[in-house]
Amino acid sequence: MQNEQDLTPLLDTQQNQLGYVIAEGGGLDSKILAIAATNVAVLLFIAQASLGLSHWWQFGLLMLPFLASLVLNGLGLVPKNYLGASVDLTQHPEYLAMDPQTLVLQLLADTENAINRNTTINVKYWRYCLASILLTLLGAIVLFAIL
Repeated sequence: MQNEQDLTPLLDTQQNQLGYVIAEGGGLDSKILAIAATNVAVLLFIAQASLGLSHWWQFGLLMLPFLASLVLNGLGLVPKNYLGASVDLTQHPEYLAMDPQTLVLQLLADTENAINRNTTINVKYWRYCLASILLTLLGAIVLFAIL
């Protein structure tokens, strides 16, 4: 018995969800760039300020959180290899031979797979972003303690 239910609205909804997940990655890039700009501004302030640090380890303790945060910013800005909802028909010509119901079901499965993979990618980059924020805050605490 074949299912006669129209699943195209579900496919449209899933593809919209996929668009939101990919857009979240773009927003995440903006956040990481803002943190990187903050780190660079603070590092420039430290370089130009006469803080009167008498030992090299004090200078290292002050610089280390900001530099580590910049490294995480760099990792967070690496291009993300997102999956899309479309299919390369030259690699998968069988999609053209599918009946409409089977095609929609296959595209639903492909879209769900892309959503899951892209969400996993975003979680990884969110971790970079949060760790970078924490390191920047730690560096700010050390800076204020020295001042």
